[in-house]
Amino acid sequence: MTLMKMNSAQKLIRGEVKKFTATELEPIASNIEKERRVPQDVFRKISEMGLFGLTMPEEYGGSGLDVTSLCVALEELSQSCASLAMMVAVNNCMVIYPLVRYGSAELKKEYLKKISDGCIGGFAPYSDIEVTGRECVLESDGDKSYLSNRYDVVLNGAAADFSTIPVRSDQGLSLYLVEIGVPGVTAAAIATMGLRGAGIASLEFKHRALTAEKRLVGDDSGDQAIQSIIDYAHIGFSAIALGLTQAALEASKKYASERKQFGRPIAEFPMIQEMLAEMKIILEKSRLLVYEAADRCVTNEDFRMAARIACLTSCEGAVQTALKAIQVHGGYGYTKDYPVERYFRDAKSLQLLGETPVDMKAKIAKEILL
Repeated sequence: MTLMKMNSAQKLIRGEVKKFTATELEPIASNIEKERRVPQDVFRKISEMGLFGLTMPEEYGGSGLDVTSLCVALEELSQSCASLAMMVAVNNCMVIYPLVRYGSAELKKEYLKKISDGCIGGFAPYSDIEVTGRECVLESDGDKSYLSNRYDVVLNGAAADFSTIPVRSDQGLSLYLVEIGVPGVTAAAIATMGLRGAGIASLEFKHRALTAEKRLVGDDSGDQAIQSIIDYAHIGFSAIALGLTQAALEASKKYASERKQFGRPIAEFPMIQEMLAEMKIILEKSRLLVYEAADRCVTNEDFRMAARIACLTSCEGAVQTALKAIQVHGGYGYTKDYPVERYFRDAKSLQLLGETPVDMKAKIAKEILL
């Protein structure tokens, strides 16, 4: 997506985010990874910029922009810090989206207001991101219901004020909104290969009471709702992968121009030029697919297939490009002196946080064969 094709709001977003990342984020990106958390002042600034509520309707205090605008912001953010971009994507795609689509007027008013006030939401996928196979279960005690279990992967969980939790009962799967940090709910950050500052956590529930007023989706439509949320999130995740690809290419271009061997820059070597060209091809192919999927969503077309293809292609492309960037950097590519090894770890982690490539390919094939 070129600058000339952006509308005025998207141009403004891109310029503001680019300025923010250059001055505020890039200098501390390695510290975010090392400390496994995003500083509170960065959260505050991101919230003041409206990025945590970029796709939230204006009537609830959001920016009221579309998913294409979100992709523009995520692409820029992830070039400096994919962890923060991930948190913004989850808040918009997996928290705001289901609240707006499925939430009652009361839930929208309560929780979207929290987001506009600077709160962050989490999302616990039911099956597609499950690690151990354990499920959260609902326990009944008379006319009351309680949740007692541990959910191993909750996106944004370590920094979230509340989260959407899938709960299965005999009647089906429901989605509940649960406060984090209250009695009966404990969050614990988990160590991940990449996206280390993204606040991915486990949540443990100990006889936590659930109320019907906090139920986002009922028993008969929970599985379908989760799939819809993840399909939408594929667009945001693919934009993060796109930003990582761009960052890997830019880092390789800079290094190849400065690094000299045999009295000349290695950028003049045919092997290096071939890798840079391959990285550029991957980048532009991914960009076309990402913004095509976003456009289909904005125009209310069926975007599921396009989003899955965009996510598969861009995430795989980000991994491949990061590996090529490590090769361009030679031995230095395997050290933390340069960011390309972080790009690789972030890209590989991102590739597995939506649906696994195998699952997405199976669904694409199933749709082809219908």
